Amino acid sequence: DEHVIAVLGDGSLGCGISLEGLNNIATTTNRLIVILNDNEMSISVNVGATARYLGRLLASPRYNRWKGSIEDAARRLRLGRLRHAYYKIEEVLKSMFLRSVLFEELGLRYIGPVDGHNMHALLDALTIAKNYNRPIIVHVSTQKGKGYPPAEAQPAEWHGRSSFDVATGETIAQKGPPTYAAVFGSVMERLAAQDDRIVAITAAMSAGTGLANFAKRFPAKFFDVGICEEHAVVFAAGLAAAGMRPVFAVYSTFSQRAIDCIIHDVCLQSLPVVICLDRAGIVGDDGPTHHGVFDIALLRSVPNLILAQPRNEAELANLLFSAIKWGKPTAIRYPRGAGPGTPVPDTLSELQPGKAEIVSEGKEIQIWALGDMVPMAERVADILAGQGMTAGVVNARFVRPLDEELLTKHSSTAQAIATIENGVVKGGFGSAVGSSLAANHFEGSFLPFGWPDEFLPHGSMNELSARSGFNAKTIATAILKEFIA
Repeated sequence: DEHVIAVLGDGSLGCGISLEGLNNIATTTNRLIVILNDNEMSISVNVGATARYLGRLLASPRYNRWKGSIEDAARRLRLGRLRHAYYKIEEVLKSMFLRSVLFEELGLRYIGPVDGHNMHALLDALTIAKNYNRPIIVHVSTQKGKGYPPAEAQPAEWHGRSSFDVATGETIAQKGPPTYAAVFGSVMERLAAQDDRIVAITAAMSAGTGLANFAKRFPAKFFDVGICEEHAVVFAAGLAAAGMRPVFAVYSTFSQRAIDCIIHDVCLQSLPVVICLDRAGIVGDDGPTHHGVFDIALLRSVPNLILAQPRNEAELANLLFSAIKWGKPTAIRYPRGAGPGTPVPDTLSELQPGKAEIVSEGKEIQIWALGDMVPMAERVADILAGQGMTAGVVNARFVRPLDEELLTKHSSTAQAIATIENGVVKGGFGSAVGSSLAANHFEGSFLPFGWPDEFLPHGSMNELSARSGFNAKTIATAILKEFIA
């Protein structure tokens, strides 16, 4: 006889999973309260028909005028036990002025809009919902950044914020190179200015993925589909089939929702869609829901897909340029935050799929590192050199296809081969290298390093590395043990 309470953000209401759930409510439960928290924004401004529909419910002037008058009277009379009568009157008003038929047809009684910052009105609505024996949706209107003017004025920018001056709300400038997302966005602008086929797609993350300026400069070539990653991929596939070169920028963790679409709608048909996986790897304080550590394991077995990761900003630019040239399904992953500060060249170069880069030569030990793990590999090599052992470092670049030629050469000369990746080690890049080495009958030691087989908590890269024993010192120690043994 207990209620199930679901709290739903307005931006996520248009998500396929949410609509699937709403579609089944009428036949599965009676004691359900859905609280729709509507601040007209998820991270970026909400888009699409669902957002417009909710906006009409919030903005109907005649209804809100009548509703306000009745609420004033209710407060003066202290309705108390007459709440039910009040909501009956409200229901009549809604039928006159609003089109809340969507929720009614889905089997939910609709209450709202309720001012989420008015505790009396909110408690009254929740009391009605508690005493109702059928599914009910309480539409609560709130303001993002309530009470802090800078956040109210720029809610998208304040979804996540770095250091700022509390008095003014101004960001405290951080020294250092631009983020990978910013580099991606600027390179996209360069490429789109030269190629009319290039379009950019995002799923409610235009600012987060570095595409805000692109959207302003090329509004006809920019598409925000809302929190609908599956649709974004299928939409990109349709554009690609029509001759366009779509680039879908998405956080790695959110791409997990669209794996089926990547496989069936893009890769099965070998369509020229580029998927840029931002925030791949550990993302710090965003925690276990946002760590982008599973993309390699999920994607590396998909036929026709090129899966790559750059070691710096220049390589990201060249990979993006190359992916457009290749005309094949391509996924490019890169981490949160800034890279090492390598300038993007004026002239971009096409890279060869499956071709790794030798960073430093070695013989006894070869360390194959992926993307942002190259600096760690270099630190490992330095530690080993201090112990009298030479280790080569390889910037793998590609998870799929692997540089089989170089790997075969190393398997015939090295005594130990290690891999380092900013992803789960189980089923990841190391697993791909290990399978290749096994096929080549490698007789030396193989040591894959990455994140453990568990959900990682909140924490900085340094904190999580210390917790998991994933750092240059522990990797070097593990390699040395192979030789001591």
